[in-house]
Amino acid sequence: MKILVLTTEPLPFPGRITTGAGLRAWGLARGLESAGFSVELAMPEEAAAGAGDGGSRIGCFSRPLLTEFVRERSPDILVMQHWGLMRDLGEVEAPIAIDLAGPHLLERRFWGSRSPEGDLAEKVAALRRADFVTCSGRSQRLYFLPFLGIAGFDVADPSLCPVIPFSADPQLPAARERDPACFVYGGMFLPWQDPSRALTTLLDAVASAGRGRLRFFGGAHPTVDVSGGKFEAILERLSGDPRVEMNGLVPFEQLVDAYCRAGAALDLMERNAERELAFPTRTVIYLWCGLPVIHGDYDDLAPLIARYKAGWVLSPDDRAGLRATIENILSQPSLPAERGENARRLVADNLTWDKTIEPLAEWCRSPQRRENKMMIALRDYVRERQVAELERELVACRRELDTLRGKWVFRLYRANHLWGTLLAPVGFLVATVLAVILFVFLFITRHKREKSA
Repeated sequence: MKILVLTTEPLPFPGRITTGAGLRAWGLARGLESAGFSVELAMPEEAAAGAGDGGSRIGCFSRPLLTEFVRERSPDILVMQHWGLMRDLGEVEAPIAIDLAGPHLLERRFWGSRSPEGDLAEKVAALRRADFVTCSGRSQRLYFLPFLGIAGFDVADPSLCPVIPFSADPQLPAARERDPACFVYGGMFLPWQDPSRALTTLLDAVASAGRGRLRFFGGAHPTVDVSGGKFEAILERLSGDPRVEMNGLVPFEQLVDAYCRAGAALDLMERNAERELAFPTRTVIYLWCGLPVIHGDYDDLAPLIARYKAGWVLSPDDRAGLRATIENILSQPSLPAERGENARRLVADNLTWDKTIEPLAEWCRSPQRRENKMMIALRDYVRERQVAELERELVACRRELDTLRGKWVFRLYRANHLWGTLLAPVGFLVATVLAVILFVFLFITRHKREKSA
């Protein structure tokens, strides 16, 4: 059974910068390999620029030629890491699984998308073509179910959209000598992720304690900067602080080495809808590297971190609690090491790709095309054609109406109608006066008759 996994993001080649989605695709592929499948990974040419071929199991495609690329490989199963690539994919023979690893519609809104209706239509069109769907968190599953229902899936099926959390290599990084007073923060600048308040609190606490430092690994997305300059102020503050080491984005293996030498990770961001639904990649990588995390209390990972004591779970609004936590870490050098071991155990128990891949692997062992997929697509196609036809008729009716409004008869009618409206009060007064005169006349006439009688 040959599986082709496609992603839009750069994969973790040695010496290259990667992203959360790239790591997600890598984890799915390696998980499927651990289940006994032959797997090939592929990414767009622009994401792979200068990366080399990465080995025989890595491919690069041009988006306009994606369909031809897939047909040449003739996979038995096609796994799409998210739905964004589906618009570039024509008809292919292989059954299709789509991995929904985050609320991408929300992300597009945060990017400033000017076509939310178009984004929604694109997503539903992609899901209509899927035979199997996975996601990375329980909260995400509930978010995705209505979209899957619109796309024709049976939302009453309890097995629909199984959860495969973001997962890491079962081979955890080797232990290294750590600096317990060293904090790290790493990741892309994205408009829906705001760590500014937490970073400022950390710098204030470190300055007050007179010890500790921050190693900052961050920057714009390697293929498209969607931050919109939102982080200029915090970058200026960080760059001017002597206790901060600015590193920018670095290749994954260098990032892991730096994480394995630090004491704790600052992983606290402002709460919003996207963050509540995310199963954050960076958090799992922190934990995998043995870094206890200072983490928000609102996502699916928070209860697991609290249960394992793999860090500190706080509200992003609890600035005093964050400061007290940082001061506690700095005053107890053994504390980060203890919780770091818990972090490694959390990942080893729950978040390695050989343990989490089973829902997708089970489907891949006997992939089935969704029975009603074609009928749903045809039904929706007919409905869209009907709506389009009604819209065309509406446009034609409006044109005819505009033409009628230009005729002299209609203009005369409107003028008469307008004069009628303006003269109505005058007519009312005239009618009232006539009514009074008539009443007086009748009264006088009746009085004369009675007098003569």
